[in-house]
Amino acid sequence: MPYLACLATPTTMAESPAYERGGRIGRRGDTLDFRWRGAASAVRVEGAYGDYGFALNRIGANEWAASVRVPNLATLVERFAFVATNADGKVVRETMHFNGPAASPPTPERGAIEAFTLESRHLSQSRQVNVWLPPGHSASQRYPVVYIADGAAEFGNELLAAMQAGRLPAMVVVGIEADQAARFAEYVDFPKREGIPSDPARFAAHERFFVDEVLPWAESKFGAANEPGSRSVAGFSNGADWAAAMALRHPDLFGRAVVMSPIMVVEYAIPDAPNTRFELSGGALEPPFALATACFAQRLHAKGGTVKLRWWPHTHAPEQWRAAFLAALLDEASAALPDAHACDRFLADPL
Repeated sequence: MPYLACLATPTTMAESPAYERGGRIGRRGDTLDFRWRGAASAVRVEGAYGDYGFALNRIGANEWAASVRVPNLATLVERFAFVATNADGKVVRETMHFNGPAASPPTPERGAIEAFTLESRHLSQSRQVNVWLPPGHSASQRYPVVYIADGAAEFGNELLAAMQAGRLPAMVVVGIEADQAARFAEYVDFPKREGIPSDPARFAAHERFFVDEVLPWAESKFGAANEPGSRSVAGFSNGADWAAAMALRHPDLFGRAVVMSPIMVVEYAIPDAPNTRFELSGGALEPPFALATACFAQRLHAKGGTVKLRWWPHTHAPEQWRAAFLAALLDEASAALPDAHACDRFLADPL
């Protein structure tokens, strides 16, 4: 299972670095070594965005360690947190940064981002929409467009250098903010079920807001493309679930779906031979999301869909999604698709 090799149970390190207490991170080739010293009853490593990490193994009275294989580790820039829980329940948290030797510095170029407030008849409330415009933008022209969840129009900055180098055409990025109190309900196409904060009526209202109000507004005001071959929909985390749902429910509108670290898509209905091209990605250090991504890729492929899958050396974090967003738009090389057992593995340990 090479595409999930990095998700194997973390192994302990043999070497013993010299230091007093707290956390340490080391690198050996494509392996990250995590070590914690200090009194604790349990120790975890988490990413900067959410608690989707893994446990360290006890290797001594006050010593914990784990090693995890990570693809493209040399390019990783990430913030990790060691979370140590004492026997009395007290939690000690220590944050550390890791910078791989081949990590690219962030691009300094920036496009223009404007924030707008739309009054939605479908949502019966106002909603902020952020729009990234490339340098030299003219509303009299037509531009390829990416609609992205969570208002993340700033992701357009990741594309600018490629545009300037002629690797991508100038394009517009439209970021639709969610109602944070109802984000899951607006983004996840899921039957209402006990324990899951879904709301099919709210999801449908947000869908109509997006399709009936945001799309024609962006097309008339910013020259956003009005044909599916030049329209993409994108998102990360539950925003990825939304992007996948929009692509599956509206294949006549979107030619590409950039689905980064999804989690609830494993139960989505998939038609035969879906028209939309799916660009999927997951992080080596966010196990449940990576497994869900693998499962969704396998199901799409089994239905005859066009699927590309990429793995990144990250936790559930924006650093991953910015890199994945650019790779998807550039149509970069992808990993091997998972085998038919990907969904079995996810369902055996979904979260």
